[in-house]
Amino acid sequence: MCIRKTEVLVFGAAFLQAFVAPLFGDEALDHHAVAFFEKSIRPVLIEHCYECHSNSAKEIGGGLRLDSRTSIRLGGDSGQVIVAGNPNESLLVAALRHEDLQMPPDGKLPAHVIADFIRWIEIGAPDPRDGDRHSEKSGFDIEAARDFWAFRPLSGAKGSIDHFVAGKLTGMSLKANPLADKYTLLRRLFFDLTGLPPEPEEVNAFVRDESSDAYERMVDRLLASPRFGERWGRHWLDLCQYADSLDAERIFPNRGAWRYRDYVIRAMNQDKPFDQFVVEQIAGDLLPHRNDAERAEHIVATQFIAMGPMNLVNQFKTQLRMDIVDNQVEKVGRVFLGLSVGCARCHDHKFDPLKQEDYYALAGILQNVQVLNGFRGVSGVFSDWMRQPIPELPEERIDREQRTLLHQQRAEQLESELAAKKTEIAQLETEKETGAPGKDSLQKDEKIEKLKDEASKLEKGLRDHVKANKPQSPTVLAAFEPVRPTNARINIRGNALNLGEEVPRGIPRVLKAVREIPETASGRMELAESLVHRENPIVSRVFVNRVWHHLFGTGIVRTVDNFGTRGEEPSHPELLEALAQRFITNGWQVKTLIRGIVLSRTYRLSSSHDPLAWSVDPGNRLLWRHSPRRLDAESIRDSLLKISGSLSSLAGGPTLPPAEWNTEEVAQFDQISSPKSGRFDVLQGRSIFLPVSRAALRFDAGDPLRQFDFPSPNDIAGARQSSTVPTQSLYLMNSPFVSTRAKKFADRLLARKLASEGEQVNSIYLSAYGRPVRPAEIREGLEFLNLASAVPASGDDKNTTEEPRQTALARLCHAVLISTEFLMHD
Repeated sequence: MCIRKTEVLVFGAAFLQAFVAPLFGDEALDHHAVAFFEKSIRPVLIEHCYECHSNSAKEIGGGLRLDSRTSIRLGGDSGQVIVAGNPNESLLVAALRHEDLQMPPDGKLPAHVIADFIRWIEIGAPDPRDGDRHSEKSGFDIEAARDFWAFRPLSGAKGSIDHFVAGKLTGMSLKANPLADKYTLLRRLFFDLTGLPPEPEEVNAFVRDESSDAYERMVDRLLASPRFGERWGRHWLDLCQYADSLDAERIFPNRGAWRYRDYVIRAMNQDKPFDQFVVEQIAGDLLPHRNDAERAEHIVATQFIAMGPMNLVNQFKTQLRMDIVDNQVEKVGRVFLGLSVGCARCHDHKFDPLKQEDYYALAGILQNVQVLNGFRGVSGVFSDWMRQPIPELPEERIDREQRTLLHQQRAEQLESELAAKKTEIAQLETEKETGAPGKDSLQKDEKIEKLKDEASKLEKGLRDHVKANKPQSPTVLAAFEPVRPTNARINIRGNALNLGEEVPRGIPRVLKAVREIPETASGRMELAESLVHRENPIVSRVFVNRVWHHLFGTGIVRTVDNFGTRGEEPSHPELLEALAQRFITNGWQVKTLIRGIVLSRTYRLSSSHDPLAWSVDPGNRLLWRHSPRRLDAESIRDSLLKISGSLSSLAGGPTLPPAEWNTEEVAQFDQISSPKSGRFDVLQGRSIFLPVSRAALRFDAGDPLRQFDFPSPNDIAGARQSSTVPTQSLYLMNSPFVSTRAKKFADRLLARKLASEGEQVNSIYLSAYGRPVRPAEIREGLEFLNLASAVPASGDDKNTTEEPRQTALARLCHAVLISTEFLMHD
């Protein structure tokens, strides 16, 4: 039964098969793998290895060629050089480390390059260089390239969602599942639109409502809820590499990042047209504004292109700058176009219609976004970053002035305490010098040492308080460009110091530019306007597909970040065309798009298993049912907090803790030791408001986000990984975070003063599963309470003052909260 902990140790072989797939396979390389190879591996091989280990070499060293997938896997005279998945057994890694053979012979490669090769081999050594029909092309016909389905003008397909889905099913002699019951449908709708479960009272009210528009009214209510923006804002933050820190290795706080997060949430709640949303994020600082609030919002929005992983300690600053530009190019390409534009940094794209000149035309636009700003500290090693001032709103100024007053009072208090300590130390030292030695002298020594230690702590506290916490006028790391924009030059083999021809600023030629870029402009506005122009419908297709992915678990185009030739074609092409066209026609309104999808019969289908349909379409690409899937990390955590009554009402604002200062000479700048330390309301708030560190996912080990595939903020994650491993169930069984929520859940049930224990069990099921308890489950629940009440207290329960029945109820709540049904979206 669902309340037995042993049944959630694993989710079963079928569940595992449904959620876990091989990371990279030779037959169908993941586009993330291809991008990594093209960006981090191929350029190094070309620059450092091809001279001796390629088909064009005068003499192939050691019989080893590294210029194709086949040859690198065959190895050379010394045998295989890579063992996919095992870098420690790979001779190539040993040679790069200069452990035996020393490659390249003229000097060891930098540590981060060797780390890239190790990672490459760990993920299976994906290599797209063999067997591709595009690999030898030297150019492409623009008009022919634009005839690819992703770039074509919208076809004007018309029809409802259900019409297109039914047509595909009929063609395969299949029938769609019946509609889901009202309990299942309400839970699905709540999680999809708000990321939170419904309360028992909401469940009962919806089920009792027999009116024909009950479901439609519930959809409208949830779309209007502030929780909608928090849910769908998180989807967008997955794409834009959001984090509250900057460097990929150290925790340098990006203290204005929260403003972008709140901007995204606000845009979703206000249903800002998506075309406007895109333009603001690329060129908001260049837009006209009606007041200071709008000006601030426009600047904050451009954090989209300024935000991303940076290796601030990289001593090669020219290369660092171009690496940042590369991330910006890749982000614009992947997020809006669904194309791995970054693969064209070192050479023409091997698969998609993107030449190297297209890459540097786009890089020329984005390199004018200034991100770095000199150095931090005195060593001249760590790069500093731009802080773009934004207008301070009246309420912000009042708040800052109040905090400044409190800050000054605290500083004066610390200074007074420090002065008193120093005076007392001086008096004791004077008495010691003038007095006779003896017992009294020893006591004075001990007291002086104690006072000096206290004074040292006060000095540190004063330094930390004054430097790290002094209220400042608002600034953000956002778009800022010079008066005279410049073009980019081709970086030969991706090396920023090995420059080729200059390339005029522009957008990839496979797209249609709205207008020419003036010599005096960077081109960001022209880029933004071109992306959302009707002549480039790929942007609408990509976004509509992302929305479908979040509502169904799989996109119409399953490779949501790859609409290129290596991506999958749409399962329902006409449906995708109709949705993309309707999205534009309806004014790019995201809520209208979502509303239309969730009101469809296709969305409301049951997820029950049909053996015949499964035998024909096990992947549910024909949409004969609503695919079951696990809740994501945030929904698990937020649900535990809400069900237990612990979820705070926090709704935005700064979430980083105060900085802790490093006083070493080489690093006179603010760093935070852990982004997890912070205000109680932040740590008890929704997951979207938790501080995220770029250096590592430093969520507490007891936090579900760490266990359930929260994405790295350094990646662009259109589709999250969904792993299923035994440690997740072990975590749920043993985590203090989960057990504490279970106890609070039980306390909340007892506070309701329900008439019977049977009603308590029913309330548990309504809260956790969104459905009433079944008769057999009531019997099992009561039996569990009786047995658990009779078991002697052990472990943490020994120290509790709770009654045995109360402890048993908490155990029952815990068992339900770690069950498979609770973790499932449907």
